[in-house]
Amino acid sequence: MQTKWKRMLACFLAMSMMASAGSIVVNSEGDKDAAGDKPAASDKEDTGESTVSDDFVARTEQQVLDSMIVAAENDKLIFYVWDYENATEDAPVEDIFALKNKETGYIWWSSPFNAGGDPNATPTLRKELASALTIEYGDPKSRSTSYVRSGDSSRCAFSYSSITDGVKVTYNFRKAGIQIPVEYTLKEDYLSVRINTEKITEKNTSEKLLTSIKLLTAFGAGDSEAEGYFVVPDGSGARINFNNGKTNASVYAQRVYGKDITAVPTTKGAVTEQVYLPMYGIVRDDNALMVVADKGDSNAQINAAVSGQSKSSYNLCNFQFILRSTDTFYMGGDTTPLTVFESGSIKTKEIAVRYYPVADTAGTTDYVDVAAAYRNYLTTDGGVTPKVQPNASDLYVDIYGGVEKSTNILGIPVTLKTAMTDFDQTREIISSLKDRGVDDMVVALNNWTNAGIAGKVDYKAKAAGVLGGKSDFQDLTKYLSDNGIAYYPTVNNKKFYSGQGFFAFTDTAIRVSGSYSRIVSYERAFGTPDSFKDTISLLSPSNFSEIYSDLTDNYSKAGITGVSIGEMTSLLYGDYGKKAISRDDMKNIMTDSLSGMQKGVGSVLADTANAYALPYVDHVTNVPLSSSGFDVIDEDLPLYQLVMHGVLPYATTAINGSADSERLLLQAIATGSNLHFDLLHEETSELKDTDFDIYYYAHYANWLDTAAQEYKLASTVTGAVSDQTIVDYIQQDDVITTTYANGTVTTVNLKTGQITCNGTSYALSDYVEEGGLLS
Repeated sequence: MQTKWKRMLACFLAMSMMASAGSIVVNSEGDKDAAGDKPAASDKEDTGESTVSDDFVARTEQQVLDSMIVAAENDKLIFYVWDYENATEDAPVEDIFALKNKETGYIWWSSPFNAGGDPNATPTLRKELASALTIEYGDPKSRSTSYVRSGDSSRCAFSYSSITDGVKVTYNFRKAGIQIPVEYTLKEDYLSVRINTEKITEKNTSEKLLTSIKLLTAFGAGDSEAEGYFVVPDGSGARINFNNGKTNASVYAQRVYGKDITAVPTTKGAVTEQVYLPMYGIVRDDNALMVVADKGDSNAQINAAVSGQSKSSYNLCNFQFILRSTDTFYMGGDTTPLTVFESGSIKTKEIAVRYYPVADTAGTTDYVDVAAAYRNYLTTDGGVTPKVQPNASDLYVDIYGGVEKSTNILGIPVTLKTAMTDFDQTREIISSLKDRGVDDMVVALNNWTNAGIAGKVDYKAKAAGVLGGKSDFQDLTKYLSDNGIAYYPTVNNKKFYSGQGFFAFTDTAIRVSGSYSRIVSYERAFGTPDSFKDTISLLSPSNFSEIYSDLTDNYSKAGITGVSIGEMTSLLYGDYGKKAISRDDMKNIMTDSLSGMQKGVGSVLADTANAYALPYVDHVTNVPLSSSGFDVIDEDLPLYQLVMHGVLPYATTAINGSADSERLLLQAIATGSNLHFDLLHEETSELKDTDFDIYYYAHYANWLDTAAQEYKLASTVTGAVSDQTIVDYIQQDDVITTTYANGTVTTVNLKTGQITCNGTSYALSDYVEEGGLLS
């Protein structure tokens, strides 16, 4: 590690600057919309009326194609662009493209070719519907933002040039002083749209700073008469139906891989799920489009709106790429928040989006086909190698070891490391499960080191003495190994207190506003910061390469063959101080670190996993089976499970932590998910006023029999299809029918608990006592 003397010197220097720094930022407004979907978009330029011009004449698809040329063609696809060489003043070039699936003859349009006739849209939004790019730029002096559309000829001009298998279009946003070249290239089975951000020119970044690009805003848009839906990877996945009438709901707008947590909200937002996959789907007219952010995904956002939202008649879904982050804060006693823009050059070096037409001649294309297309992308171009074993069914168990707890010694309040499940008790729990017929387990050991218990940076792989120390830990791991049980000692280095050679003054991530980023605990009743709990620092990503390299060496020396880095496989954030670490940088740091751990330690367990982590992990746990449930969403989908089944082993969120554990169990069986339980040894009363109080449900004695019985049921039904992909998934009311590649068919009735597998029936009541929780 870095020498402690250097760190201590830097620490003292930082302390000397605290007073001046602390007076600048008093309260943070943070990410106001991070907890939910965005309000229906309004635009300060939308001052025009929603009246269609008298000059507008509706066109047919063929009439538009007659004004276009074939830019590229292969055995599967044809890519059309406007006939730019023969454009005239009366028939100018239009910013529109078309992609034809030769197998079905279906044409996907980058923009509605009759966008100018949208009776509900303002003139500005009609221009956006007809645009390939919508950019946002900020004015650092006025702290405001503005939008410009490529389809607005008064503000943007564009020029075409031919490239191999496509065209390059250079968009010149004249008044903004921003020029963006975009390459449209036809590949074997998809259209590639690519921006090299190093080729973007900004005339005056002190006045107009490019902050985001919305790419092909209306690709695949459906009008108010169209039938179809969007598939968004929110949590497990979600479906947003075209024209669902939810015009008063907020539009869907979520960051891929979650929000940047360096911004600290003043109040706790609603609990939501995360977008783990950088893709979305559009299903309409018995065809589908699978869209994936191949590059720039760490800074992507998925937007979706139905007709009637955002003053448009069209249903829209697109990617928006955040090129510079923003932060808001209050000065002194001011009540108006100030906006700060990330300075410097654009950190995301490349943006690339792939558009895959998906269809079958039978005309039954749906979200299962979208999931299959993305799975194929992952295993073909995404670096993911299938790791599931045939006839495998594991019970995933999280064991929680030590925690700090306040107590009194001779009347003096002190905080002590306290065992909630020591190493001998862990062996007892695992042995009890084996005695009940659970032979195959994946065990995560949480808070097993002194550093982990104390909330300090954890990399030394030294077993905590309060849990039994090195000798008991070695006895436990030998028992687990001898019984063929995979185990993963876990570290979680997101937040930290000073110690272990790391200091809050030098190693905390810096926000865009320039202040330190802290993790705040909120009161559950009111969602405001809890004044009785200390804030804790967010560790700068600049430290991760060093930490995980040392962690790998220490695990290897200790003979540990499995590792979990906790939630770090599903977090992305930056450090916007002098270290200048972007989300893209952190993504690269994490993939390099995970690759090193996989090679140096052996096996990696992920506590949920963003897509970029998938090539480097062997198991994924805590996979949600629901979406965020935003108002605009019509239905939850098991998209993540459809993608992952037959590729990587995965497990649910904790069955015993669910308010409806029986339903979660049935959903797990329907999606071929492994089961997961949180367990600890001490009684619930011992968890009071500790960080473990959130595991009030996890006392092992209440769950051993239930876990064993539920595992028996799930493994009986789904064990034989562990290495099979899901080829069909249909839910009608409470009945789910799942078909696997080998022909196995399961049905699950969520209401009655009746299950069938290839005609053999099972009843949940034969395995689980009524009530489920704490049975």
